[in-house]
Amino acid sequence: MEKLKKWFSLSTHSDERIQQIEMKIWAQSGIIVLLLAFIDVVIRGAYLHSPFLEWIASLAIIICYMIFLFIKSILTGVYETDINNKEQLKEKLKEKMSNTFIFCFVAIGATTYKYYFPEDFSGWLEAIAKFIILFVFLFGIQYLITVIAWKRSNKI
Repeated sequence: MEKLKKWFSLSTHSDERIQQIEMKIWAQSGIIVLLLAFIDVVIRGAYLHSPFLEWIASLAIIICYMIFLFIKSILTGVYETDINNKEQLKEKLKEKMSNTFIFCFVAIGATTYKYYFPEDFSGWLEAIAKFIILFVFLFGIQYLITVIAWKRSNKI
């Protein structure tokens, strides 16, 4: 591990202030790489309309960075730091439930409208089933993320 740290110029300095400065430099360089990848996607993908294979690597960098940042913030307890007790957790989950319900209702409504309204009972039943499945899936993910973040931030 020490060889890897030396290879990436990560020192194991005993001074905590110097370690924080080094981590800040690494974070800023990561942001610069992310911005360069974003500029590449915008210019080659949107402006020049280059083939997908020319800018897929930049898009992959952006997606990997976002996933890593999201997972790391959940596992370190930085995500949803405003939840301090179970009552606030329940209130936050109710808020997320209502937001998810509205989003699912609009999404299913828009797709139903785009692909025409169902003409029979089974068509309406299918639309309702899609709504329920989408709602359970999205709210389940949000529930797990919020509870994990709350437990991590409160060290339970």
